[in-house]
Amino acid sequence: MEVRVLILLRYSENLRPLVVLMIGLLLSAILPARAGSPPRPKGGETPNPKVIFKPVPSRPFVAGDAVQISTYPDTLSFLHHIFPIDDDGYVDLPLYGKVKITDMSKEEFVAFIKEYYQDYLRFPNVQVKPMIRASILGGVRFPNMYYIDPDRSLWDLLKMAGGTIDEDGLKKMRWERDRKTVDDNLIPYLQSGISLAKMGFRSGDQIWVRTPTKPTVLRQIRDFLPIISLGITVFTIWYTIQRDRLRRR
Repeated sequence: MEVRVLILLRYSENLRPLVVLMIGLLLSAILPARAGSPPRPKGGETPNPKVIFKPVPSRPFVAGDAVQISTYPDTLSFLHHIFPIDDDGYVDLPLYGKVKITDMSKEEFVAFIKEYYQDYLRFPNVQVKPMIRASILGGVRFPNMYYIDPDRSLWDLLKMAGGTIDEDGLKKMRWERDRKTVDDNLIPYLQSGISLAKMGFRSGDQIWVRTPTKPTVLRQIRDFLPIISLGITVFTIWYTIQRDRLRRR
């Protein structure tokens, strides 16, 4: 009996390295598989799906400004126009009425127009663009508040106002916001031709142009001289004709 026990012990000692090797191989195969697998939910919980963040569409339309709708090449369409946006963010569209535009992106507004006005659109080309308010006052031919594309330049705003009255008006312009002067030298902006947006121009800003001074007497005479000369010429012709008639008699 003792001899059998000794034989078994010796036999087990000889197999010990082989057993250890097999256990090691099993562990090396099991542990990486568990490490790569996601943790199991507890109980009856389901794993949470990956959260996908979608970009929030921009809202470019601002209350108090305007929106320009372009239906080119059908420029005679009643939609090809600039529509003001009221203080509550609504725009009044023909045949439809008021629609809350400040809650829409450009893509959503275009889709709305194409859906509702599909029977009135001759071409599927519809573009919309936010417009800002810009006032140009003083020495221009048509001082007023204008809706303008912020990507346009200061030259375009002056063109809408008919240009300056005085030749030196460009040198005497100032840019105001909330009754405070932002810049009183606008020549660099005119020379570079940069857009109003790059200037930092905001909706509601004002451009003041120097009002021409009261003309002197000599300047008034110079302005009326062509009219006086024309009157003298007409009178001379009339007098010559009348004199020739009298001589023929």
